[in-house]
Amino acid sequence: MRSGFLILSYGLTLLSGCINDDGGSVDTIAPVIDLHHPEPGSYQEAGGFIHFESTFKDDLELASYSIDIHDNLDGHSHGRMAQPATDPTLLRWSFKRNYSIPAGLLIFVDQHDDNIEISSNAIAGPYHFIVQAVDMAGNATSYQDASTKELEMYITNSTQAVINITNLVNDELELEEGVSFRVEGHITDPTLGVYAGIHSLDVILGEGHEEEYQHDHMRLEEEDLIAVYYEGAGLDDFMVNDAIVLDLVFETINFTLSQQQHDDLTFEGIDHLILTLKVRDEQGNLTIQNTFVYVPSD
Repeated sequence: MRSGFLILSYGLTLLSGCINDDGGSVDTIAPVIDLHHPEPGSYQEAGGFIHFESTFKDDLELASYSIDIHDNLDGHSHGRMAQPATDPTLLRWSFKRNYSIPAGLLIFVDQHDDNIEISSNAIAGPYHFIVQAVDMAGNATSYQDASTKELEMYITNSTQAVINITNLVNDELELEEGVSFRVEGHITDPTLGVYAGIHSLDVILGEGHEEEYQHDHMRLEEEDLIAVYYEGAGLDDFMVNDAIVLDLVFETINFTLSQQQHDDLTFEGIDHLILTLKVRDEQGNLTIQNTFVYVPSD
């Protein structure tokens, strides 16, 4: 009986907080954003346009929304990665713009294909794409309650390193218990001149990470099975004809899934992991490739 009274009392308090001195309602609720495009983890080409589509909703009246795009080139290093001398011809591209929403609307769908043009000399790598909204009462979406939408996408260009894995089966790798994990293929850099070459390589094998981010994403997880990093002279043993040979990299890592690790994955219902390769070239481009790794059950 007491708990019911507390719930009713709380409801009356909340209701009274939404009524002004004149008896009218006070808007305290921020808008809701449904972001349809771009999609998390999508690849966008330098010199092209980003397709945007989103639905905005509010309980009384919408006012405006904003788009903010900026790079996350330093957010994937786990505190380990030394920075190359960035090619001055490349740009750490960013974009920020506010858009008005027509008056009187509770629901507004907006889409455009030619408003967000990526600079043709944008440096390749991960970028945050953030959408915020405000209603006519000044209520704004926030990171704290995830009403502000933030995702990560990748900008590509023609000079970044190229990762080519050649032992995929149905676009996947396979990790068997008791068998050394092998990845075949190579990493090449198409750039010539002063900024040619690979600066560093990060290799992570784990359960993957959240697709929507709040500035602390892609952190190193405790459950990652492989987390190794090579740079500079540490890459020399893997180089053949100016290319990194992945066979040699994984021969050195020499990871084998133990029975206990396999049992833990099975218990958690996990039959796929993610292999993430992050390659930074001497231009400063960051190439990130995620590949599914199938873990067969017993």
